[in-house]
Amino acid sequence: MFNCCIKRNNLKLDRGYVWLIMMMSFLSHFVHVGFTSGVIGNLTVVHSKFFSIGLQQSSLIGSVHTATMFMFSPVASILVKKVGCRVTQIFGGICLILGLSLLSLATKQWHAICLFGILAGIGISATYVASSSILSMHFLKYKNLAFSFAPFGAIVGSAVWPKLSQHLFDTVGYSRAVAYFSIFHILHVIAGLSFCEPIQISHAEAKLTEKKEVNVMKTLPEDSGYTEEHINKGFQKNEEILEQNFKDEKISDISPIEKKFNSDQQLSKKPSVSITASIFTLFKSSKTWLLLANFWLWNSCSDCFHILINDYLIKHTPLTVPEVTWALTVLGIAKLVGSLLAVSMSPLKFDRLNIHFLAVLLYSVTTIAIPYCMTKELCYTLMTFWGLGFSMSICNLLAVTMDFCEVETLPILFGFTLFAEGLGCLMGTPLCTLLAVKTEEQYGLVLGGCIGVIGSLILIPEMISRFRKKKTKTLN
Repeated sequence: MFNCCIKRNNLKLDRGYVWLIMMMSFLSHFVHVGFTSGVIGNLTVVHSKFFSIGLQQSSLIGSVHTATMFMFSPVASILVKKVGCRVTQIFGGICLILGLSLLSLATKQWHAICLFGILAGIGISATYVASSSILSMHFLKYKNLAFSFAPFGAIVGSAVWPKLSQHLFDTVGYSRAVAYFSIFHILHVIAGLSFCEPIQISHAEAKLTEKKEVNVMKTLPEDSGYTEEHINKGFQKNEEILEQNFKDEKISDISPIEKKFNSDQQLSKKPSVSITASIFTLFKSSKTWLLLANFWLWNSCSDCFHILINDYLIKHTPLTVPEVTWALTVLGIAKLVGSLLAVSMSPLKFDRLNIHFLAVLLYSVTTIAIPYCMTKELCYTLMTFWGLGFSMSICNLLAVTMDFCEVETLPILFGFTLFAEGLGCLMGTPLCTLLAVKTEEQYGLVLGGCIGVIGSLILIPEMISRFRKKKTKTLN
């Protein structure tokens, strides 16, 4: 399979250079998903004034952008499998730079639809999939830390970009502001250049390496003066000997007949599986469909909340406009705190599906409860719960997705989960919005929350299955 991405055999899982890759993924999340969620609201208002069109027509630009970001994700995942994370990341960065640079010259609405809606949407999708998929190739022991830290960049971006973009619109105007936006997206190209994919070894071998290091540490006396750093250096110096030991251990587990016919094949690299076969294998599993349904439903709930909450709090609660502003500020702070909490919990060993289930259930129930809050104290409390639940869910999405597949198929499954989120935007959110128009927003939020609760509950069969397997394994 053709792969333009540089592969290096001296990259160690969880060590050295891979921490730079994690940081670049964090910055990329800050500039792609964080950028989109942070500026799309301001752009809707600015486009309406700049092109002299109504808000409904202006919102079409942002809707096309969001839909393209989600709907292109399966194609982006295939690009990752075909040409690697580096090329996909750079391709996405170039799309964003071109889209926003040319947008500064736009004079009509259809220019913005093509450049920001479609071209920049493709760029966001490609960089999102690539900067997420690269982490699974470099982290094993600290994968939960990497998987939660990178999305934290998107949460930070969603808090920073609204104020930054509005400041640029107010000071330099629309055309120059979007031109300045394109400069920030050069970061995607820089990140792409840093994305080096290692020559693949199985995670079983990686776990065996980790087990050997732990055993050596246990055999040393406490007062020996040797630290984990000393042991790591020793293992690096004797890498070739260890690799030969791994091969010898593999051979010892094979029967004599298998050794005779398959010894070379067992020690060689596992042949690559076609993308079509990978997709077929994923969708043959019922738990994949459960995951996709969950992503579809929870995103319908979160989108419904973000679209309706401002107008509902202003028009249908006793809160004043400044108090509503404070409520949204509390929501933003809660998202940051929840993200930090998810990152701090990364060293703990537990099933990430459980926390995803609880987080989605928390903000879904909160969405149902918000229409019935009549005091600002209760409103601030519910907004805090919503922000904590939502951010903890977002920061665990990649870890949850990886638990449903192998490392090799993560880009494909992740791309299709984003596609499912897009379906939630296109199908679930309009239904909630229509009901909101008919019932003064109240039951639109209630319906959105109920959809989120259903999305959470459908994960219960998979959680029960995992609990039974774990219990059986413990008994054996």
